[in-house]
Amino acid sequence: MKRAAPWLLPILVAVGGFVSLGDVGFGPLVKYAVYFAGAIALPGTLLLRAAWRSTGNWAEDLGLGSVVGATWQLIGWAIFTALGWQRWLIVWPALVLIGFALVGRQYFRIAEPRPLPVAWTVGLAVSAAVMVGAATFGVMAYHPMPPYGEAYYPDLLYHLSMVQELTRTVPPQIPQVVNERLEYHWFANADMAAAVDVTRLTPMVVLFRLWVLPWLVVSLLVCATLARVVSRTWWTGVLAALALAAPQLFLLVDTSVNLAPPVSLLSPSQTFGMVAAVTTSILLINLLFKDGSHWLWLLIVPVAVVGGGSKPTVLPLLVAGVGLAALYLLVTTRRLPWRLIGTTVALLVVGAITFLTVAGSTSGSRLQFLAVLKSLPVYTAATGDKTQPGDGGLILPALAHGEVIGTLSLLLGLLLTLQAMSWAGFGVVGRKDPIAWFLLGAMIAGWAGYLLIDHPSVSESYFVYTAAPFSLAGAGWFAATSARASGRPVPIAIAAFVLSIGYAGLIVWARGVPAASTGRQLWLSTRMLLVVLGITLFLLLVWRLTLRQAGGGMFVVLVLLSTAPISSFLQSAVRGDTEKAPTYRAARWWVYPDEAEAALWLGQHSAPTDVVATNTWCRPAGLPAPGCDARGYLVSGIAGRRTLIEGWAYTNQAMAKQGDGGRRYTEQPSPWPDRVALTNQALTAPTAEVLRRLRDEYGVRWLYADTRNGPAAPALDQLAVRRHSVGKVRIYDLGE
Repeated sequence: MKRAAPWLLPILVAVGGFVSLGDVGFGPLVKYAVYFAGAIALPGTLLLRAAWRSTGNWAEDLGLGSVVGATWQLIGWAIFTALGWQRWLIVWPALVLIGFALVGRQYFRIAEPRPLPVAWTVGLAVSAAVMVGAATFGVMAYHPMPPYGEAYYPDLLYHLSMVQELTRTVPPQIPQVVNERLEYHWFANADMAAAVDVTRLTPMVVLFRLWVLPWLVVSLLVCATLARVVSRTWWTGVLAALALAAPQLFLLVDTSVNLAPPVSLLSPSQTFGMVAAVTTSILLINLLFKDGSHWLWLLIVPVAVVGGGSKPTVLPLLVAGVGLAALYLLVTTRRLPWRLIGTTVALLVVGAITFLTVAGSTSGSRLQFLAVLKSLPVYTAATGDKTQPGDGGLILPALAHGEVIGTLSLLLGLLLTLQAMSWAGFGVVGRKDPIAWFLLGAMIAGWAGYLLIDHPSVSESYFVYTAAPFSLAGAGWFAATSARASGRPVPIAIAAFVLSIGYAGLIVWARGVPAASTGRQLWLSTRMLLVVLGITLFLLLVWRLTLRQAGGGMFVVLVLLSTAPISSFLQSAVRGDTEKAPTYRAARWWVYPDEAEAALWLGQHSAPTDVVATNTWCRPAGLPAPGCDARGYLVSGIAGRRTLIEGWAYTNQAMAKQGDGGRRYTEQPSPWPDRVALTNQALTAPTAEVLRRLRDEYGVRWLYADTRNGPAAPALDQLAVRRHSVGKVRIYDLGE
């Protein structure tokens, strides 16, 4: 009980956060907690111990076990959904619990306990409380759940549409383009769909409020486990957890639309993929470098598949990690490491399968060195280049045109402020241990993707975000080695970390420049960079002069890790978001109350497999094509119904058109112009033949007419049954 007591802190913070939100009662919170514990964490932990072993403590077992349990649940979800038995999905995890209760009761306890210090538990519990508090009091409060808000970040409604779809069928269809296969890395959404099937909670509550919380805690546990495993030092796990949690503190005091990387609310695929990648890495390290049992393959392959189906960045990092370790052993031993070579091939096969089946949204990507710099708010001010993501040749246009100083200054600032967490782990270079080269391979692959790929939505950033846990593990390993050399490892490690975190408060000075002009924004970035460099060098000098011993390398690593919170300050400063807004208010993504009410009515009065024809593909409402942003997910998201055609921006067909006509992929014409034309004809010039075609060819049952986007012909009242009207929205029933 003494070791479990600190975990009450994140639980109390979560309850307080939901009380402050006021849109989810205590009942759903308890129901979801029981679901995650009983259907994900416990079954997965039992499977982990049966196929491998216990880590020696419950916290790490439950972290890794949750990922294994989610993998098992996804297998069951696919089977039960394909058979139409979604409502009986609870049977799947129950089979595991019953089976172990009958023939494997020894796995309910730890045979050889190796408890971690209480300080580890306190550090992880405090980090979890920070993560949960930032999520509930910060990002969730900023993003209201339909219908309680008036503007919704489009990605959330897009994910909501996929969760709704994944409760219906396997393989899934594109919710916005009925009868077209969904090409996306949708495994995180499938995990939410499984939770909806078992708990009977609404997809909105699961996506907007409940799903991410346990996975934030799991992310801390698995990253801390990876750091401890590679360094063989317990406090490196605490360091990794604090480095992940510290940047989230600023969500409590400053405006933001998301959790700080590498975790995310707005990209659940990033959070889910990252925990799968780290868990697979821990299992691979034990299999390949610690003489783990061959039974580990029963866990490694399915968890790797989950990682690849959650985020396309996962498997390239794992392949590079195992591959570089194999190369190191080949060079140093002059023997072919067949076990590692076979593992690399297996991961390549898994990567190819997932890339061809469930890793969509990569269309429009190109190779361009340093393309990520185009995403910085000060890029144009520093270089004069106005090139959009996805445009240009193999070299960043600014660099190709001779803007070397401005480009390099931005790159240096990016490395030392926004991405310090993701490269601090390179301190393990030169270690004569294949595990170090495994970490290096993953980090190199992450940075290669980050610096070489040009994605229309700057999604190359996810490469380096996924590599962050490997960097934290490497940095902790380097810090532990340096601390041991000092002769006083733990006290010095704690003091250095506290000191390095303390200087973050001084960064407030650097964000005091108004965001009124691009020149001042550029000066802000330069000033931020000078602050980081100056304070780091000063504190390192003080360290050496006062302690006169080894350990300075560790201190540099810790200072670099503590620069992660700077990113929140920098982003807020250049946008001018110096005060926390009450809710997300972007005018482009405004949803009018009558639109939301009508969508909710439609969801309640239609069958899950009904198809809707709607004119809500563009936002903001009332802006005609061309030029509108085709990320309208009102009916497919809030109503949760398949549509003949709705927002097509995130389809591979649209993303492949990035740059055509000088427009981004979000503003391209529909790849299905016939569906757009048929929908417009049905709403503005309907005939009995047109409505019959909708029913017979596409299975359309409903018309959702938002008159902000165009008129609804009076003839519809004679040709179909008007079932609902509110404000400027009319809903018609075309019949069976």
